[in-house]
Amino acid sequence: MKKIYMLGVLVICCIPYQVIAGDNATRETIRPAERFGRGMINILSSPLELPAQMYTRAEYYSNTREYMMATIGGFIEGIPMGMLVYFPWRLAAGVYDVFTFPFPACNRCIIDPPYLSFSTKFLEKP
Repeated sequence: MKKIYMLGVLVICCIPYQVIAGDNATRETIRPAERFGRGMINILSSPLELPAQMYTRAEYYSNTREYMMATIGGFIEGIPMGMLVYFPWRLAAGVYDVFTFPFPACNRCIIDPPYLSFSTKFLEKP
């Protein structure tokens, strides 16, 4: 009975997407199930932003600077960035995706990169 109830809730939540998007849905839109999954992954992985930011900043400064203190400084800089900036930001992006997944107008991801990453590409200036 509980499974049938949950399936009904999921179908009802997906109806607005089908009705509003209709034939106007483009290839760039992400399906509601993908957005819901991305939101859940971002909520669950948000505490891992602390070690991720510590590692990526230390790695970035290690590659761009020639001093050992720059690597240590990047590691230390990752602590407040991971705890005070990226953790709540990834958590909020996940909650946003979970609550707005049936609506096609809320299609874009509000955080870059959309998933937790240990890559330093987002720190490089364009």
